[in-house]
Amino acid sequence: MLRLNYEKKDLGFSFALAVAVMAVASIVLSLIFGEASGWRFWLMQALYTLCIGGSAILYAVISKTNPIAAAKLNKVPPIAHIGWGCLVTACLIFAMMPVNSMLMDAIESTGLKRPSVSLENDVAGLVIVAGILPALCEELVFRGTVAQSLAANRNKWATLAICGGLFAIYHANPAQTVHQFVLGGFLALLALRSGSLWTSVAVHMFNNLFVIALSYTPLGADEFWSVKSNTGAVLGIMFAGIAACVLCIWGYVKTTKSVWHTNEQQGSSPQEKSSYAVLFVAAGVCLALWIAALFV
Repeated sequence: MLRLNYEKKDLGFSFALAVAVMAVASIVLSLIFGEASGWRFWLMQALYTLCIGGSAILYAVISKTNPIAAAKLNKVPPIAHIGWGCLVTACLIFAMMPVNSMLMDAIESTGLKRPSVSLENDVAGLVIVAGILPALCEELVFRGTVAQSLAANRNKWATLAICGGLFAIYHANPAQTVHQFVLGGFLALLALRSGSLWTSVAVHMFNNLFVIALSYTPLGADEFWSVKSNTGAVLGIMFAGIAACVLCIWGYVKTTKSVWHTNEQQGSSPQEKSSYAVLFVAAGVCLALWIAALFV
């Protein structure tokens, strides 16, 4: 009999498996493709992303869980939740772009290399591999498994913080850590309140495609968001984006119905304690990779 829901004991084990798959996929694909370019580069990125999503399916098989039901893939996404989610993420992008720039400036000021995300400039590759695929594969792991394993947790703020934190360190991208933390927590909020993983998938996809679209405009240039050269304008956009974000989240919570109900039982089972220990190790590996990214 397959389980229909994830539990807190699944948190550490599922995340650790995703980290292990990430590490193995990175090594194997690097050995196969090397310094790939053109279509080989995009194929390598696509396979890597599919491996990440596959870790969620693999965990469901190992733990004898129905991945469709447990991840809430069998629920229709409420349109209002998607609409508000897209509006919030659009505001969040404008709020976080200056923050990302300031983080890169701070890292560079220490004598380290300025962080950057290196992707080939190919529209089809960007849309499919950097826009669409991660929206599904990453959601299977972080909102379909990780967030669902914490759905019963009484402290909802802690749930969102954990989901955002794991999402951020997993990417090991120092310059975008704050943005990914907030986005990861908000996507968890969407998935849990709406009761459908497709809600966070749709909003995640919108976020990715919106960023890609911006990259083809003057707003996509790092120079535009430099606080050093455009202090007044950039800080104005940042504070306006933060204010708009807060207002939109307030509007979202006030105008939509939530199905996120907690029913946590007291005490921790031995399996939960083992899961937390595994989570600590896996998070430590990600943190080490995050630190290593500063020196690469």
